[in-house]
Amino acid sequence: MSIRTLSFFMVGVILIIIVFIALFAFVFPIQKRALTEQFTACEKSYNDGKYQEAVNLLETFIKKHPGSKKTSDAYYYLAMSKQKLGDNAGAMDLWGKIIKKYPKSKNIAEAHYYLGYGYENDKQYDQAEEKYTAIVKNYLDVPITAGAMLGLGRIYEMKGQESEAIASFQNVVDKYPDSEFIKEAEQRLGSINLNKFLKDNTKTYTVKKGDNLVTIARNFHTTPELIIRLSDLKSHSMNIGQTLKILDGSGLNVLIDLTKCKLFLKSGDSIIKRYYVCVGKKETPTPSGSYNVIEKMVNPTWFSDSQTGGLGEVPGGDPRNELGTRWIGFKPSFGVHGTIFSDSIGKAESHGCVRMNKEDVEELYDLVTTGTPIKIVP
Repeated sequence: MSIRTLSFFMVGVILIIIVFIALFAFVFPIQKRALTEQFTACEKSYNDGKYQEAVNLLETFIKKHPGSKKTSDAYYYLAMSKQKLGDNAGAMDLWGKIIKKYPKSKNIAEAHYYLGYGYENDKQYDQAEEKYTAIVKNYLDVPITAGAMLGLGRIYEMKGQESEAIASFQNVVDKYPDSEFIKEAEQRLGSINLNKFLKDNTKTYTVKKGDNLVTIARNFHTTPELIIRLSDLKSHSMNIGQTLKILDGSGLNVLIDLTKCKLFLKSGDSIIKRYYVCVGKKETPTPSGSYNVIEKMVNPTWFSDSQTGGLGEVPGGDPRNELGTRWIGFKPSFGVHGTIFSDSIGKAESHGCVRMNKEDVEELYDLVTTGTPIKIVP
């Protein structure tokens, strides 16, 4: 090869290299920008709640870019979108793919959790327990672990493993107090604790001549309503010699934390159950201090003044009655009661009283008596 020919060859090689560099410098960024824009559109559809649109975009993205670094995230959003749309089988298949194809994905713990949750919903409890347990053992530092602990608690509860269920729910309460799963954990823990408390502290009593439910209840620091419930009575009527089940409620007391918007039912210093409540707003605060229950009413009448709509006397049972079905007074004009504003629970929005959900205040009403201590802390 002559020097001239070699020179032409070298020039040609250099030109090819320049073309490739130009392509890499200009075309690749354009492709990368286009890919990012496509993924952003997918992400936006999901965040906007347009789940079917997100499914369509994400499936196209995955098909076009199977090797992209964004593909594992695309699978995550696709699985979540299908789950939101109620396609649990499709979502579970995708969670399985993420676990298999992307074991180092930032979403791997959530993939295990949602696959376990899918198994739980399908009543495949052993498989669900396996997934939840794997998360608890391997991913303690991620928020979804609280969900896995909650899931384990549900499964243990379903299987009748009460002590294991209590431990799981208590772990969520103690270790993940700000988790999205905290409310369900507290509710389930409280229900188990309350049932256990009633079982451990219930006595039998034989009805004597001259007895009535009010007197018996007063003697045992409990309520006629609870005696009826525990003894499975159909009414207040009793027969001499009949055996009743009665709770000794002498140690029951209530703590209300205004900052946390929570009410704690306690036995001595031990918490039995936690309830979310609505407390007074800044302009009309709930008074802090130590009180006692001074009155109790079923379907109380509500007196609405100018600050609360000026409706005047609103009878119990009226859908406008803001006191709901129960009133537990602890200070003149102040009390714990039901509400027709369920969205206010967990907030400071009341006129000074403490609002509870209907089922919660009815449960509490049957447990506390006139004289039960109530402590309210800021």
